[in-house]
Amino acid sequence: MFDNTQTQTNIGNGKQVGRDDNSTTTIHQLNPIKHASNIERVLQGISSFITKTQPEKPDTDDYTIESKIDHNRLEKYKKFFDDYMDYYSVVREKISLFEEQDLAFEIKLISHIKNKYMLHFKPNQVSDDLVEKIILDIESELKNHSSLELEDISSIHYVVFYVFARCKIFEKPPKVKS
Repeated sequence: MFDNTQTQTNIGNGKQVGRDDNSTTTIHQLNPIKHASNIERVLQGISSFITKTQPEKPDTDDYTIESKIDHNRLEKYKKFFDDYMDYYSVVREKISLFEEQDLAFEIKLISHIKNKYMLHFKPNQVSDDLVEKIILDIESELKNHSSLELEDISSIHYVVFYVFARCKIFEKPPKVKS
């Protein structure tokens, strides 16, 4: 199912990842079956940070998620688009469960992530870097203020993608003139 071989890649400056590159990146590989329960626990953890919010007006502009990804130059979302779209519906399903207890849960969740977006936004910033800062900020909150396991917390990127796809963070692509 998964390829467990490891290769070294030249990163363009004569150094090889894993040998000469001293940067640290943590990658959590999860069993795909566990993602649904991890996403549910992440949403539950985030719910403890959420405050009251005002409803937003609905988004009625026509656009595709792919065009929004291209417009905002989000290479990670482009490369792993199918994976993110597979879990989009899982996040939506889990949000629906939370809305049985709190009708405004999705609005609050989107507001929390949108606030992180505004906090970390800088003009001319690389979009993938901004997404990473949002994810790291929420991961830090969950690590410090919840009892979630790292395996659960590592699913936060699916929740951030969901908010992106709902067009609540990042720019909408321009309308295509007919």
